[in-house]
Amino acid sequence: MKQFVETQKVTYNLMSYTGFKALLIFSMLAEGPKSYPEICNAIEDNKYLKEKISIDTMRVYINSLKRIGCEIKRIKGEDKVSKYYITSHPFELKITNEQCRSIINIYKSLAGKLSIQDILYLDNLFEKIGKYAKDEEFIQKLRGYSILKDIDKELLKELILYCKDKKQIIISYKSPNSGEKDIEIITNKIEITNGKIYLFGFGQEYKQTTGFLVNRIKSIKDVKDSSNAAINTDILKVTYEVTYPNNNFIPESYEKVINNKNNKYIIEAETNNSFYLKQRLLEFGPECKIISPEDFKNEFIETLKEMKAGYCND
Repeated sequence: MKQFVETQKVTYNLMSYTGFKALLIFSMLAEGPKSYPEICNAIEDNKYLKEKISIDTMRVYINSLKRIGCEIKRIKGEDKVSKYYITSHPFELKITNEQCRSIINIYKSLAGKLSIQDILYLDNLFEKIGKYAKDEEFIQKLRGYSILKDIDKELLKELILYCKDKKQIIISYKSPNSGEKDIEIITNKIEITNGKIYLFGFGQEYKQTTGFLVNRIKSIKDVKDSSNAAINTDILKVTYEVTYPNNNFIPESYEKVINNKNNKYIIEAETNNSFYLKQRLLEFGPECKIISPEDFKNEFIETLKEMKAGYCND
């Protein structure tokens, strides 16, 4: 051990070959059914062992693993070759119901604060925990709370890469109003909003930045050369006042705080999407007041009147 600590290298005189072979056979059988030739070849090819073991010697190791609490089964495949595998062992990760609830609570508290890339990492971590615990019920519970439960993860990873390079792509999108259709966008970013994952990008059809629910994206039809793609659109600049308690206001990427006093924030927003700006202002409710420009203020008031009329008609 002293030599290993000093050199950080495994050498032959540092090893218990019997113990190392037992661990190697254990790890192979824990992965899945293995035949004697497969085990024998793995030991013979191992850079530290490089030896051939007999089938009787292998049975000695298997019996040793059984004695420490491993349950080992033998099956015969279609080729009539016997294979051994471990169905359970004393080193399995055990997760109690209380621990499961704690893990789920941790996930729920983190999900709204992490980036989409970190959410993917966290989801993969929990999948691995469930795999090592061999607890399908635990995995299903986690999947039920995951914001990725309706998302094609491989598609999401592709979209993240395209957003990084601002790629121009054509997606097949299932709209709740117009059904499935092809949409061409210049990708910008993936964000979590209100517990849902959106792809934001500049839509070529309506010449404005738009958000698309990722779980409605069926496929990526084409990736174009976006090096010469131009985003030509009018920028809307709106100033508004927001009353936000405890000085905890967090501006969006298109918002700039130009004044803050007594929990009252004067915000200047620049965007090419009036629809999403209206959604943002509606989130603040009566704590928000538009200062300028006058035409956008009047347009927003008309939107509020239409909303009120809809409720009155009901």
